[in-house]
Parts: sequence; C-alpha cells; structure tokens
Amino acid sequence: MIKKALKNSLILLLGLVISTPVFGQLPNPAIVGYLDCGQSLKLRDIDPRYNVVQISFAKGQSGTDYNLAFSPVYDEDEFKSDVEALQAEGKKVLISIGGQYDPVMLDSLEERDIFVSSVNAMIDKWGFDGFDIDLEGQSLGFSDINVQNPGDIRHQYLIQAIALIMKNHFEEYGEKLLLTMAPETAYVQGGLSNASSKRGAYLPIIEALKDSIDMLNVQLYNSGSQFGLDGKIYSQGNADWILAMTEAVILGFECKDSLGTYSGLDEDQVGVGLPGCHSSDAVPHKEIEAAMLYLIGEGPQPGSYKLIREGGYPDLRGMMTWSINSDRTCYPSYGFVDTWSKIFTSNPYIEIKNSNEIYEGKEAGGKIEVELFKDVYSDSLNSSGWVVSKLPEGVELESVVRINDTLAQLLLKGNSGIPYSKAIINTTVELDSSELKNSIKKLSRSSGVILKPSISEIPGYVEIEKYIDFKGCGVGNISEDDGGGKYGWIWKGHWAEIEVNIAESGDYVADFRYRTSPGTHKCILKVDGAINSINKINRSAVFKVWENKEFKVKLTEGVHKLRFHMAQGWVHLDRVDFRSTLSDNSFSVFNKTFFYPNPSSQTIYFDNELKGTVKIFGMRGELVKHVSLNRGNPIEIRDLKAGIYTVQLIDLEGGIHHDKLVKK
Repeated sequence: MIKKALKNSLILLLGLVISTPVFGQLPNPAIVGYLDCGQSLKLRDIDPRYNVVQISFAKGQSGTDYNLAFSPVYDEDEFKSDVEALQAEGKKVLISIGGQYDPVMLDSLEERDIFVSSVNAMIDKWGFDGFDIDLEGQSLGFSDINVQNPGDIRHQYLIQAIALIMKNHFEEYGEKLLLTMAPETAYVQGGLSNASSKRGAYLPIIEALKDSIDMLNVQLYNSGSQFGLDGKIYSQGNADWILAMTEAVILGFECKDSLGTYSGLDEDQVGVGLPGCHSSDAVPHKEIEAAMLYLIGEGPQPGSYKLIREGGYPDLRGMMTWSINSDRTCYPSYGFVDTWSKIFTSNPYIEIKNSNEIYEGKEAGGKIEVELFKDVYSDSLNSSGWVVSKLPEGVELESVVRINDTLAQLLLKGNSGIPYSKAIINTTVELDSSELKNSIKKLSRSSGVILKPSISEIPGYVEIEKYIDFKGCGVGNISEDDGGGKYGWIWKGHWAEIEVNIAESGDYVADFRYRTSPGTHKCILKVDGAINSINKINRSAVFKVWENKEFKVKLTEGVHKLRFHMAQGWVHLDRVDFRSTLSDNSFSVFNKTFFYPNPSSQTIYFDNELKGTVKIFGMRGELVKHVSLNRGNPIEIRDLKAGIYTVQLIDLEGGIHHDKLVKK
C-alpha cells in the first residue's frame, strides 16, 4: 500500500510540474560548460560565449548524501555579483548535483524532504536559474529498474524530489526552474544492452520528467562502447559514436530484458556532451564539426553511421563540455567553444598561432598569425587597434600587416633579458571592432602562440614545464620545502614535448624526478615521434614526496624533440636529468635520502652513524668532490654551481648508496 500511495503522489507531482508554464528558457543554441569549482577560475573570467554554466558541485553536509549546500572558492559577494552579471547578459547559471565524488541517495521520506528543502534553499541563496542532475556510480545503485515502473523505492524518492523542488520554486516565485541532466551512456543507451546491472538506471528518471527537462546532455566520454539503434556496437572518440548515441536519445528504444520502453525526447531537449581536450576519449575538433553538421542536416555523412531520420535534427539544442576549466587550458584555448561557434552561430572569432619559431631572448622579428572567422578585416589595419599582452618584458608589438580578408600578421620587436620560467602559452591578442568590417565587438584570443624557452642541452636536464608542445598537460608549483619551482603534470593519453640539443650520440641515463599515486605508471619517451624507451614508474613513498628513478636510453647527436607520453597512469614530473653512462659510478643501492637538507645552497649534513667515502658527480659524470666521511661531518657545497648532482656514499662495509642533490 505504501508503494502504491507513493506512486500515486508521484503522478500528482509530475502533473503539477508538467503543467507549469515555462519561463526563463535555456538559450538556443546552447553551449553548456561545467565550472569545476575545485579550481580557482572565477565566473567573470570564462569565455563569454558560454551561455549555460553548471556550477560543480553541490556538497553533502555533515557526512550526508542528501543534505546539500554550496560554497564558492572565492568571495561570496563577488560570486553572487558574477552570477547576476551573467544573468543580466541572458546567460543561465545552474547548480550541478552529483558528479563522481558527491553521491546522492535518498533512502527514506525524511531524506527526500531534507534533500528537497536543501536544494531549494541553495537555489534561493545563490540565485541559480535551475539545477542539473549529474548522478554517477553509487548514486545509481538501484535494483528492479523499469522505465515506466521503477520498483526501487529510492528511485521513486529521487523522481519525487526533483518534481517537488520544481513545484516549490514555482509556487514561491511563479517561474519554472531550469532542469538539465548529464548521465553517462551506461545509464541511458546501456538500456540497449544486457551487459550491466545498472544499465538504463537513468531512464526511469528521464521518462518520468521528460516534459520538464530543458536539456539532456549524455556524457559521450568515460563510456567505452555501447549499442546503437542499428544493433551495432560503437566505441567512443569518433563521429559515428556521436551520431549513434545522440539519435538513440532522441528517437527512444525498447530496452533489453523487459526493462520497458524509453520514448525519447524532442530534439530541442538534447545536447551533445563531449570533453574539450583533457581525456584520451576526446574527439578531434574537425571530426566533431563534421559529425555535428551531419547531425543537424547541414553536412554530408562523415562515417559509417547513417541517421535513421533523413535530414537529421536541425533543432538540436546545442553542445556541452566538461569542463570550462579544461577547455580554457586546451590548445588552442577554448577550442571546444570555437567548434560550437562554427556549427551554431555567425559570431566572429579569431585564432592565433606562430608564423615562425619564437625563442626566449630572440623574440624580435617574431610573427603572430591572426586568422579571422565569420567576418573580414577592414581594408587597412592600424596597429593602434591591436593589443598583444602577456609578452615577455621588453617585447612588444611593432606593426600589423593585412595579408588578405581573413589573415593578418603581427610583427614583434625587442628581446627579453629575463629567462623564461616555463614556455609562454598565454600570450593574448585583442583587436578593436574598428579593424573589422561587420562586427561591433572586440575580439580576443588568449592561447595558440608559443614562445619557447631556449633549447635544453644534453648532457643536462630538461624541465617538463618548459614544453614547446603538449596535449592536455599542465603546470603546477613545487613547495618551497621541496626547493620551489614548477613541475609538469601529465595524465594518461597526454604528453609534453621538449626541444633539446644532444652533444653526442651514445648511451645515457635518464633520471626521472617525479611523484604519483600507487600502482604502475608507464611513460613512453619518444624522440622526433619514434619510441625510444618505455619507462615504468612506481611510487615507493607518500604522494607528496618527490622520488627518482633511472632508465637507460640511447640518444643521437643534434637538435631533437623529446616527447614524454603517458601510456598508463599519470605523473607529476619535475625534471629529467640526462647524463652519460658512468664507469666510476655503478650504483648498487638506491635508498631514501641519507643527507640533508635537499635542496641545499651551502652545506649538506649526514647522520652521525655514517662513515665512509662521499663522492659528488656532476651531470656529465665528472667527479666534483671526494670527501672522507667520519661520524656525519658536513660537506661544503657553496662552491658548486646551481644544478643537479649525484651524491654517492661507499660505507665501511662496502655498501654503495646514492641520491640526487639539488644545489640552489
């Protein structure tokens, strides 16, 4: 009787929500981006083309998975002001619920009601336009999944809660909250398969609330493979995947194993959700463009999947990406929103790139190419209408040359006298509307140009953050306790490329200074695109401790590009020291640091119990110090140049120990 009463109340609630007048509709076409609030990117600083921003994520309070709240990572008044500023421009800001690390499960009527009141209070406090349901993993641990009649009472509580949140808001303010969802494919298109116990777990939620959903953006990533409506299996990362998965969401399907019928959604309720560039399952932007144009009926079939509906879906709502943060740091910056612009709008934008190589200290004469899309340049260009910022000190714009209607070239003058701490990839080009024939808005681009650090010399070390090209990696700061400076982080499928000058051909030792998580991580070293070595990295200390591991490599004389590609796992990589193979330095023991401090600028100290001989070697294997050690006497190193050294201890029992020394 209880379940029957709950189902009857659900029908009543859904009737109230469905009959609610629609106000404050999503922009059309929509470009939806999730703002990862675990990172310090402010709303005011995101690309202005994003017109739907999902604030990620609401958090459970006091260890609960049903009492939610949200706190911004920057000043609350600033955040509220930023929300209001975006809304004043006609954009929408929603709070996202769920995600990988913030599960939601409503186990009782009491938890349902607390969930409802907490979400309504959160929306009221921050002035959000609506909410996004992004449930993953344990949030979808339902049993007895059936599209029309979910048998798990927790499934029913969740559907009721969403309906109640919308009902409460309408009764209070007279307007409908926006409702979006971002399920993974296993929980939607997975209904076409019988391979997973949770397959189709989102379908009862979508089906029950279909008339209230403003946009459904299935995550076409982290998915593996799924069936399409044609009975064929499609794998993520290409045009066929986009087409097959999207058409299934729109047209609906009969689920396997009598799970019921998913009736589909109107095309203007559906978006295509893809990663910008941060993951190995990201689709190349040219392939996204081809797939989307075919999907909306404006381009040819790009692959093997043929749409069931002839002419496609011209009223498709738009696109979504996780995340705005990663799109911003992609190369080129905001490449995903660029692709959306090409497909759905006539708004002009620019892309920038080097016309020639630009190195630190040799910037004068460097050329930046500025390509214009969806507009044309004025007949004559004036350098006063252009600003090039975030250049090295001493470098500035000299002149602007109009190459043709859509191509301009900027010439730099002056050289930097200050060494780069890392490659400069955020040089920004801005041009005034006076330089355009049709647009009345300024255009800008903050990525696409690379100013390269000087070429690294080998033997010697390369610092990973000084990459000249990359995919999906980034730069972090090393604490002062660890010597300060920068490091590069690289995730699976991503890479960083360094330019080096190798003094002579031969055998080298590549000494990785890194930190990572437990397990095996595989870093492939490539030279000019060819695999040189496959290096397995394991963690033996806590994550925050930097470790070293050596690998033997063969290198060829001359200028080359070294690419550090993560084939498995991930790594924070500070630097890699390349030294010639040593005959006098054949280490038999590698252990924890036996001297301190490290890094050091003047003196290193040893444990009082240590006795033996200490040798310090430079990067080329040359012996720079040879000292007898008696009860931990200190060794002066102030006379050594700053750099990386190897400290070797041969104790009185013949044991050989070594570790790296960073001389500041």
